[in-house]
Amino acid sequence: MSDDLPDPTVPDEGVADLPEELPPPTEEEIQPDSFLVTTGFLRAGDGPVQLPVGAKGMAYTAAEADAAARGFFDALAGERELEHDLADPVEHVRSNGLLLLFSEGVAELFETHLVAMPPGNQERWRDLIAGGARSEAFGPLTLQERLDERQVETNLVLGRRQRLVNGVVGVVIISALMASGWWAYQEFGIEAQRERGALQFEATDQPATEAALEGGPPAAQPALTAGITDTVAVLAGVGPVNDRVTTAPFAAYPYPPGALVASLFQYAGAGHIVIVGPTNFADTVCLRASVVTSGLRPLDTVTHGPCVDPVGREPAIGCAGPTALLLALDIPAGQVDLPEGGSGFADAVRVQLIADGGEEYEVLTQRTTIAVDPDSDVRIPRFGGATGDELTFDLGGGKVGTCTLTGDLP
Repeated sequence: MSDDLPDPTVPDEGVADLPEELPPPTEEEIQPDSFLVTTGFLRAGDGPVQLPVGAKGMAYTAAEADAAARGFFDALAGERELEHDLADPVEHVRSNGLLLLFSEGVAELFETHLVAMPPGNQERWRDLIAGGARSEAFGPLTLQERLDERQVETNLVLGRRQRLVNGVVGVVIISALMASGWWAYQEFGIEAQRERGALQFEATDQPATEAALEGGPPAAQPALTAGITDTVAVLAGVGPVNDRVTTAPFAAYPYPPGALVASLFQYAGAGHIVIVGPTNFADTVCLRASVVTSGLRPLDTVTHGPCVDPVGREPAIGCAGPTALLLALDIPAGQVDLPEGGSGFADAVRVQLIADGGEEYEVLTQRTTIAVDPDSDVRIPRFGGATGDELTFDLGGGKVGTCTLTGDLP
């Protein structure tokens, strides 16, 4: 090493030792025009950032205000690469997110320009610095929303698309609800006011008081014909009836289920039920027929044969024979007032063979119900004949019975 140069490793005896920490500068030593950004997040590039300061007492025009603001923020941005280069300085600062660099020191320097700006320019800058327009009642826009206008546009498109989807879904849901409501109304809503029962007769002008009646031989309507097949047996004893319901063997009945078949007819201007069965069945079993409402409320009940506990009234026997029995029934066409209140229509006929259960059974019956839809076109067929005429009732399925007209009118 040359003898003319000092050795840097040897302390200079003429220079006092420096303290490890320097005292912070005083307020007098910090001047606005000497504000430098040299460290931290605001640091950009290798050199310090010198921000321009507005002269005291200066008044800018609108164009001068824009130029001063643009120059100020260009200096603040330093060597950063900006994504947008916009003519409007406010939008330029907003789009590039330069307010991230806006500290208290920067705000103090920019205030020297703000006070010189026209009111319109000044208000725009103060709104931006405050975080957004004063109309943004729920807070300023987020940085991402300010930085990327394309994202905002994308969000708007997605929002419109979502509203369209929501609208379509809403229409589908409303349509489904309306369809469900209509179905529920049809199923469970208030019935339309009825005027007639389900059991209707074929039209005839024949007076009911004449023994010789119009019409040909009886022809059964299949919809009004049913076999007496349903068995009901309740054991004798005490306790709830439901606990004593059982299935009795066929041998407990005088005839097996289905041996008797019933069908509705119109004769002598009134309703009748014919029962076809084995020879002399009418003399050996208790038979009961009831005209009932849709709720099974009896409107008329007749009983025939050797019954231990007769219920209802004795019917007029229109036709009697070894294998067929014709009993008159009161089948009203219109609405009937019920004794307990309310009203009903003749919608069905229940027929029972009531057997003697002896000491073993409290109830032992075979049953069937003849019913049709009230809105159907099914009509009770009519037939005619004079007293002494022998008639044949063919109820289908090989169930054929014969009887002789008695002349006993309802």
